[in-house]
This record gives sequence, structure tokens and C-alpha cells, in this order.
Amino acid sequence: MSQERVREEWRKAALSVAENMLEDCNYWTSRLQPRKRSLTAEECFHPWSSLGNLRFQLWQNTLPNDEADRIREDSKKLREQLSEAVQRYTVPHASTSILLVRLETEMKSVVKETRRNTSRAKEKLQNHELAESWGQTEFDSLIQDPMDRIGYAIELSKSMKLTLSKTIMESIAALDQEFRVIFPEAVRQYRESGQYPINSGRPVWPESFWWRPSNRI
Repeated sequence: MSQERVREEWRKAALSVAENMLEDCNYWTSRLQPRKRSLTAEECFHPWSSLGNLRFQLWQNTLPNDEADRIREDSKKLREQLSEAVQRYTVPHASTSILLVRLETEMKSVVKETRRNTSRAKEKLQNHELAESWGQTEFDSLIQDPMDRIGYAIELSKSMKLTLSKTIMESIAALDQEFRVIFPEAVRQYRESGQYPINSGRPVWPESFWWRPSNRI
């Protein structure tokens, strides 16, 4: 396949993903407008992770300038709406917005499940059966993808100058450390089986996403 054809396929894929995320985020942020039904804890995680993705993934490197600028501007407007909602959902004299409380509630759930899956992966690694038990897509969906979503939510919160609680940050740090321990051996066993942990094939991930090895391993 020619480089031109590959670039065009990357462009179409990046544009489709970005537009789908924008559509979803537009729906979630619309639910945060006055007199709307608001968002549950589980739902609250979606706009944070998706808008973080749109803000920090280097997908714009794959798109023509006009398309990248349009998506960048649309996502900026949605981030502003989310920021306004955070303020609107902060009751007088409260130190934390209700939306942040809901966000952290779901993040705790995601972290807990991902730590459980990391422990399962560790057992399979010790028995030298990870690649046989979990294909690369399953490894991605059970561990790497949740790590992405958590990472984007954190990056977006930082950019919005929002402070997540010490409890959730310590929980995330523990997950990060546990995954760092098993990741090199997971890569080795997948490579021996002719597979690789999922990555984009291009260095489009934020540098802090060390588990996305497209330009590092």
C-alpha cells in the first residue's frame, strides 16, 4: 500500500473518530445545561475523557489544517461549556463541584476494575500464557484503553485548573505502578507470539502515556 494511501486512511480514521467524539461530547455537555437531567457518575466520566482526548491526543498531525482547526475550535467550545457547568454545579461554600465528585466516583470504579485486570494479566504472565489467553485487542480493551481514558481525564482536569482528590490520585498512582511492573514482560510475551500491544502505529499519544509504545519500545 502506498504512503499516500496510508496517509489518506489515517486521515479518514482520525476525522471519523474526532467527529464521533465531538457528537458524543455535545450530547453530554447539553445534559449539563440548566433545567436538564444532568449526568450520573458513570456518564460524567465520558466528557472528561473524550474532551481530554480531543485536547491532548496528537490526532491533528494526521489531519489537514482546516479540518484540525475546525475540530480544535469545536472541542474548545465544549470544554468551555464543561468548565461553566463545573462552576454551576458548585454549591455556595462548597470546596468541590458536584460534577467532580461524580467524576471521581466513576474514576474509582474504572481504576478498581483495571487494577483487577492488571492482576489477572500478572498471573497469566507468570504462567507464560498471556498471549495465548488474551489477544492484543483484549489486552488493550481491559487495561490500555481504561488507562487512556483515565489519563485524558486527568490531563483535562489539569488544563481546567481543577484539583482531583488525594485519594483518587493515590489510587491511580498505585495502578500506574502495578502496570509498569508487568508491561515489559507483557510486551516480550506478545512479541514472542508475533503480536504487539495495541498502539496507533504513529507517535500520536501524549508523552505521559508510557504504555503506548509506538515510538518508545
